[in-house]
Amino acid sequence: MAMYGLVQAARQWFKCLSDVLITLGFKPCESDPCLMYRVNENGLCIILLYVDDNLIVGSNKAIDQVKDEIKNVFNVTISPEATEYLGCEIHIAKNNTCSWIGQPHLYKNPERKFGSIVKTQ
Repeated sequence: MAMYGLVQAARQWFKCLSDVLITLGFKPCESDPCLMYRVNENGLCIILLYVDDNLIVGSNKAIDQVKDEIKNVFNVTISPEATEYLGCEIHIAKNNTCSWIGQPHLYKNPERKFGSIVKTQ
């Protein structure tokens, strides 16, 4: 057990959530244990874990199933649609066929401060 706000609290929460997800059939990615995935009859579901800010992507059925399973264990707040995650903007096509994730502020802020580096004739 750890107190909220202490350094080890984030690690304890990650361990607790990871253990629950593993019991639900998720597997940690070999290259990054903060990315977990599960494939079942409802499709692929991927969960990105970052302290208490997590992102779930996958088929609608798989996501709905995971949300219900997690709600049975934890008191969570689930946003209906992700538009931002860890400082990245997320844009999803209206027909859900493609998506984009990026950090346009990394080039827009310096451009506002210093001006465009592209010279026009």
